[in-house]
Amino acid sequence: MKGNKLTTAKEALAVLKSGSVIMLGGFFYSGAPFDLVRALTARKNELRDLTLISNDACSEYVFPDAIGNAMIETGMFRKLICTYPGHNHAAMKLASEGKLELEIYPMGTFAEKIRAGGAGLGGVLTPVGVGTEIAEGKETLIINGREYLLELPLRADVALIYGSRVDAYGNVYERGISGNFNMVMATAADYVVVETKEYVSAGAIDASAVAIPEPFIDAIVLQEERA
Repeated sequence: MKGNKLTTAKEALAVLKSGSVIMLGGFFYSGAPFDLVRALTARKNELRDLTLISNDACSEYVFPDAIGNAMIETGMFRKLICTYPGHNHAAMKLASEGKLELEIYPMGTFAEKIRAGGAGLGGVLTPVGVGTEIAEGKETLIINGREYLLELPLRADVALIYGSRVDAYGNVYERGISGNFNMVMATAADYVVVETKEYVSAGAIDASAVAIPEPFIDAIVLQEERA
C-alpha cells in the first residue's frame, strides 16, 4: 500500500503484544536492524512469551555485550527458532537454565521454511537431518528411493528487517550480503517493518534494483546516526 510509511521505531513496534511471533533479519551484524532491536529491548517490562525467529538473534561472538545478547537477557522470549545461537551468550545461558526453548535448524532448512511460509506452501522436503535428532517426530517421505524430512513453514506476526536503501513507497534495495534473511522474511509476516540508513524519494530506486517490493512493507524506520 502506497502512502506515508515513515515512522519511529517505537511507533512501529506498537503492534507487538505478549505472545507475538517475531522474525528478525540479519546475519550476525550484517543487515541487522539495530534501532528496532533496541526499541524491542526497551519494551522488556511490557512484553512476555515472545517467539523469535532469527539466524543468530543479532549477536556477535567478539562482542559479549552485543545488542542481541541484551535483547535476549530481558527474558521476553519463550522460544528462539534459529540456526546458530552459540554466539549469543544470553541465549545459551537461559537455555541451559531451562528458561528459553531453542529450536535449531540447518541454515538452508531455516531459510526454506521461511520461504515456504511466505509462498503459502505446505512445507519443504529436505534430506538434511535424516537419521539424526533433527528428524525426531517429523514426517518422512521416500522419493525415488531417497528419504526426506517434511519441514513445515515458518511465519510471523511481525518481521523486523533492514534495507540498505528504502524509498518513500517502501521499495527496498539490498546491498550485497545485507539482504541475507531480510528478503525472505519480508514475505512471511503479517506486518513488516524495515529500518534503513538511506531513505530516498519515491521512484529513486531503479525498478530492476528493488529486492523487496513496496507491497510487502508496512512501516519504515530511519536509523538514527550514532557517534
